[in-house]
Amino acid sequence: MKLGLAHVFAAALLAGSCFRAAAQENLSVPNIEGPWQIISPGGALQPVGGPRPPFTAAGQAQYDRNRADLKGLDPMRRCLPPGVPRLMMQPFAFNIVQGSTMYGMMFEWNHLNRVAYLWPNHTETIGPLYLGESIGHWEGNTFVLDTNSFDKKDWLDDTGVPTSYNLHTVERLTLRKGGSELEDRIIIDDTTIFTKPWTAVLLFHKEPGRIIKEDYCLGRMGLGKLAVKQ
Repeated sequence: MKLGLAHVFAAALLAGSCFRAAAQENLSVPNIEGPWQIISPGGALQPVGGPRPPFTAAGQAQYDRNRADLKGLDPMRRCLPPGVPRLMMQPFAFNIVQGSTMYGMMFEWNHLNRVAYLWPNHTETIGPLYLGESIGHWEGNTFVLDTNSFDKKDWLDDTGVPTSYNLHTVERLTLRKGGSELEDRIIIDDTTIFTKPWTAVLLFHKEPGRIIKEDYCLGRMGLGKLAVKQ
């Protein structure tokens, strides 16, 4: 019997999660498993403490091209993975599974899987990838997610803000309000697109018992619906 990649991924995470309790007891790390749902989905990624920094000349030119044809150029409307942090901003639920050697985020839309390896350093040959290569570690009660090796086909958000191969994100995931909310504080660093790094914050609320359902892009389009639910 053949197993799809998603099934293999899930099986690997389940195997790893068998060791999670012991690992968490040893490391005293919080349990950030979901399911989670973003509180304010979609739209523009809002900077913290001021306006978004200026584009570089190349970034401004690409942004203008995207804005001139948002529907025609939007990667998600062609069922392509949305990249990071745009994937985290979409109006569908995702789950986090904590394993002994990797953490996984399993998303409802297209059943996309985002893996964070508990490695000290990035590899040199894995990219470029739609979701990049993520490595993670704990700093106190915060899980730090460092991602690079992105594919420049992605947009940063729904408004057409472009990305490049130089995009590097650092996310700091911290539980709030007794564990009912998860804060994702993201540093965006892309020297091709922006004149300096900047920070944004996303908030998610926990939905205990929620099942992560199927929401396949091609299936939606086959039924005459939009590729992404609004």
